[in-house]
Amino acid sequence: MLIAFLATACLSGCGREKVPDLRAAEVPVHALIHHVADPTVAFPESFPLQVAVYWSKPDEDILGVVHSLREMGIPFFVTRDLDRALQHRLVIIYPTVDGRTFTESQVRELCQYVETGGSLFAVNVFAGALRELFGFTGFEPSRKRYRVDFEPGSDAILKYLNRPEEQEVRLGDRKYGNIFWTNGYKPDTAAKVLARFADGSAALIRKTFGSGSTYLCGISFQDVVLRSQVNRDFDAERHYVNVFEPGADVWMLLLRAWYESIEPDAVRLATIPNGQSSVLLLSHDVDWEDSFGPALDFARMENDHHALSTFFIQTKYVSDYNSHAFFFGTDLQDLQKLFAQGFSIGSHSIIHSRGFNRFKLGSGAETFASYRPHATGFETASGATVFGEVRVSEELLNGELPGQHTVFFRAGHLRVPPSLPEALQRCGYEFDSSFTAADVLTNFPYALPLNLGFTEDSALYEFPVTFEDQELPPLPQRVDKALDVIQANAENGGINVILIHSTETQTKLPAEEMILDRLPPNVSATDMLSFARFWRARDRLRWTVHAPPNSDDIILNFQADEPASGLTVEFQRLIAHVEGGAMPLEDHHRIVLPAMKSGENLSVRVRFQRRPILHAVSN
Repeated sequence: MLIAFLATACLSGCGREKVPDLRAAEVPVHALIHHVADPTVAFPESFPLQVAVYWSKPDEDILGVVHSLREMGIPFFVTRDLDRALQHRLVIIYPTVDGRTFTESQVRELCQYVETGGSLFAVNVFAGALRELFGFTGFEPSRKRYRVDFEPGSDAILKYLNRPEEQEVRLGDRKYGNIFWTNGYKPDTAAKVLARFADGSAALIRKTFGSGSTYLCGISFQDVVLRSQVNRDFDAERHYVNVFEPGADVWMLLLRAWYESIEPDAVRLATIPNGQSSVLLLSHDVDWEDSFGPALDFARMENDHHALSTFFIQTKYVSDYNSHAFFFGTDLQDLQKLFAQGFSIGSHSIIHSRGFNRFKLGSGAETFASYRPHATGFETASGATVFGEVRVSEELLNGELPGQHTVFFRAGHLRVPPSLPEALQRCGYEFDSSFTAADVLTNFPYALPLNLGFTEDSALYEFPVTFEDQELPPLPQRVDKALDVIQANAENGGINVILIHSTETQTKLPAEEMILDRLPPNVSATDMLSFARFWRARDRLRWTVHAPPNSDDIILNFQADEPASGLTVEFQRLIAHVEGGAMPLEDHHRIVLPAMKSGENLSVRVRFQRRPILHAVSN
């Protein structure tokens, strides 16, 4: 229901002024929903091609490895039953293994499992009984290891690490002295070192044991994946924005390549829709009184390129230290034109403060009728809260744009308070784009943890910014570099988010057009909201694979929790024939599923090309 509020007097940096007469939609503030569940229940065993995650320490969190597997589209389940885990070809043992983790009989089971063709990927193994199996004679814990160097080409699980930024990975900045714990291993003579710390100790070891293999990693995924995603790393990034920085991605890509190289029948969900390699997600920040008119020019150019974008709007209705109020009059009319043309609209806060990351959460009772925040300096403000910036901006966008449902947020100056996920969740938002990809060390979307912590997701998804237009040199001089980053992400199935402030069109608009015109093959441009909905539907898709023994046919069953379009499935084997409405792609390794409605079930039968029969050669 829309509620009209008449202008009221408010205090500003320049005295008393009237607030514009604006329409505000009612935005309910919900109770905080916790998404903590027993991982063994949340991620059940469903079919043999799943990776088994053996949860070795139930009192320790495993969100880092869960994020990695979900983002890579690898089917998995979590269990505390070792016998059940060992029924699968690949097993991850996480988060640690000490002398009390396994009994003597379980150690023998693990050895027999690998000898007969299984593969183990373990993290931080300390148990002496497992030294021979995992290929080490000793280890040294340390909090002063700041870099890992991978040995390219030394093993199939490193196949995605083909660029310098992927082969030398920073863990933190030396200025901190102590960072998180790592374990440097001394390999035995039969083990192969795939990565080393700067001190020469092994960070990643592979050992062939009988017909199978083991991999041992001396770094927790909580630290190299999840810590980065919540921006609590120790400044491991080499640059803040506008570069290819895969510091967290390399660990997820290791698991992906391990699954693909060890499991000959591997099946996974692709990260990009419709069989494409990558996407360029177009976005604009509209956060100045003279930014609305140029925004229409960007929209026209993008329409000409058959692309849409997402505009993040600052709903500034008070004047303060930083700028005049502008969310009214011609600016508001231009925004309504943008919306009418089909461009998606997100919130970009109200006062766009550099101090937003230090704002208190607030009460949740903030509304347009009562909320009067003012910037008192570049990084200071009075009367401002996280709830106020999130909720009231949503009230105004939904009120002034009939039919608008604001679900995307981007913080001003990309300053993120720890309470932001809670405020967004409780106000009905679904997606955020307030970090840079280089800062959180990932080029993939991810579930945003509550309180930017290590134990619980908030049900929101984060889409970090890859490129922005304010860094020098100017954007037109960085087109070639941006295209190289896009190509790097396309090699991994990563995404690219571009942020362009619509302050002028003489240089920025032709620069964006050059990027659009020169996108690498199999990379398309779209708005952030469309892709975000695809990603969430993909992440929540429930699916199983039925593969009868000694058959070249498999049956895939899918259930969509929400509308899904463009979902792509990748196979290691070559496809001969597909039934069920899915479209096979030219490489014969992927299919695109038909569009699915919320709650719809889909069954697809895939027939693979027969494997060649190897005949013994007699002398």
